[in-house]
Amino acid sequence: MDQKVVLNALNSNLKDFEDALQNFSAIEHKEITIILTRNIKDYKRSDLSVFTPETYLKGR
Repeated sequence: MDQKVVLNALNSNLKDFEDALQNFSAIEHKEITIILTRNIKDYKRSDLSVFTPETYLKGR
């Protein structure tokens, strides 16, 4: 987490600040390509693929 991530989260269209921090932290680390969450609706505007844990495990 750095200043860039916090500023991106503050200025994003994501409604939940903590989710925005997670989203932009993941984007900064290029090897992270998905987010696993039980609350998919908070990540509708994410550029990452978003899955529930159950959906992710079914796809493996």
